[in-house]
Amino acid sequence: MGNIQKLNNVEHAQLKIKQSPCEADRVMFSPIYTSEMRALQSNFPLMFYKAPSDGLFTPIALFGFEQGENLFLNDERWTSQYIPMLIQRGPLMIATDGQTDTGEPARVIAIDMDHPNVSRDEGEPLFLEFGGNTAYLDRLATMLEGIHQGHTLTPLFVEALNQHNLITAITLKITLKNGQDHALEGFYAIDDEKLQTLNEEAVADLQRRGHLLPAFMMVASQSQLKRLIELKNATLTA
Repeated sequence: MGNIQKLNNVEHAQLKIKQSPCEADRVMFSPIYTSEMRALQSNFPLMFYKAPSDGLFTPIALFGFEQGENLFLNDERWTSQYIPMLIQRGPLMIATDGQTDTGEPARVIAIDMDHPNVSRDEGEPLFLEFGGNTAYLDRLATMLEGIHQGHTLTPLFVEALNQHNLITAITLKITLKNGQDHALEGFYAIDDEKLQTLNEEAVADLQRRGHLLPAFMMVASQSQLKRLIELKNATLTA
């Protein structure tokens, strides 16, 4: 756990967030939320990761074929048109501090001061000269609220898919230009055939609960596997 502090415009008045990728971005995949799947599907293959600890499925965007490989980082920048929210947020997060008038936990923005992108010298400022939020901080605050909602809504999406038996294990075997074989195992996807042949009642259920669109976005994203292979081959050529 880093040095987490409640963000405020006094102690953190001079803080900036560097926009270049850091080591935390060099990952094979990132968890994602249903609210961003429309933007994600044209950039990354979207799959599910099954946690060994509890067996729960988490939707993810795939960046590479091995641990620590992110094929969408090039010359210290992201080459994709969209970056998953959990990565975009950088060192910022939602925390709780006290209670609201209704007795619910009060949500505040917090910052991990140990995050490598926290700086006083370079990057996007969080506060204006006289203490107001910058447009950058306001944008991230809206994103953090989306992440907070995603923690509740995305598991409901996974639960609905499981109810209709739509999640299936996949194994991807590819041969790269240099003859090297790669087998991507331990991931899951939506069974496209089952989704296409659902009865009207099941389709209506998914539509009513807002799960049909993200399901089709995940299926559509499988076309991005070809792009991922091309990016991997490009690194070998380089």
